Amino acid sequence: MTVTSRWSNAFPRLDVWVKIFAGLVILAAWQVGVAAFAPRYVTVTGGEPLARGDVDDIVRAIAHPGRLPWMVVVSNGSQLTPERFLKLKAAGMHQLSLSIDFPDQRHSDFRRIPGLFEHLDRAVPECVGLGEPDDISLNCCITAWNYRDLPDIVRLAARWGVAVNFSAYTPLRMDDPKGLVQHNGSPEELRRSIEAVIELKRAGLPVYSGERTLWRFYQFLIEGHIGGCQAGYKFLVVNPDGRLTPCAMVMAYFTDHRAMQREFSCRNTCGACYISTRANTEKAPGELLGDNLAILGKVLGWSALARRFNGRRPGTA
Repeated sequence: MTVTSRWSNAFPRLDVWVKIFAGLVILAAWQVGVAAFAPRYVTVTGGEPLARGDVDDIVRAIAHPGRLPWMVVVSNGSQLTPERFLKLKAAGMHQLSLSIDFPDQRHSDFRRIPGLFEHLDRAVPECVGLGEPDDISLNCCITAWNYRDLPDIVRLAARWGVAVNFSAYTPLRMDDPKGLVQHNGSPEELRRSIEAVIELKRAGLPVYSGERTLWRFYQFLIEGHIGGCQAGYKFLVVNPDGRLTPCAMVMAYFTDHRAMQREFSCRNTCGACYISTRANTEKAPGELLGDNLAILGKVLGWSALARRFNGRRPGTA
């Protein structure tokens, strides 16, 4: 669910994907749109959601305390304060997901927001101390520019007291293939970096992404394509004006979900992204079972069970 249409400074060239709507968003449009799908999971995103002074009202309008949907607000954290965090929690937010690209000052430079990393370094632990476990997480998009830093990003998450979820870069966001390791990096170095993340995860450091999912990110970053996209079936976007879009990378707008599936989803052959949304909504039933068994094995201390169902690296039997 997109609550602002201007892209934030998340990437230097996101101006190629600017969407600007005139006027104010009507909360009723979201309430009706979201209620029609009875979703289990709603992500409030932008742009930068915290740029809106009424984002907690938006969350409150959709949330059902104690019930689904699971409400996540995705932010760059530049305007995060303990007060805003607590207001979002009170409104019904289950988790605040903060974007991270580098484990140090390079994050501020990459996002073009001076002082951003230093701000997060103070604000995240402070907010963690005010909330419950899993109230805050980090999200990291793996790119050709940061893949060597993935283990240190995991260590940073542990220092801040949060978990990290990974995703994979797509040229659809920036129209720049150099963000793929396929065009700008070393597949072997990427493999070693992901292996290091998996070892840290097995050692107990906080990584949400499953091993099987991490290896699929590896596959996409070196091949640039994974088919079978289920946009419009497994996930969709509710825009600020209430219209529907099958995915955030497609300039196609619909007022009716069935029309979207009929005119776009059933003809969709795109495989030019493999972001976390796809990776986690398109899992087959057996994969979901395996992931849950792996989590159970980890919780119960059954390391063999956890390794058995976590997934294997490419090229192994």
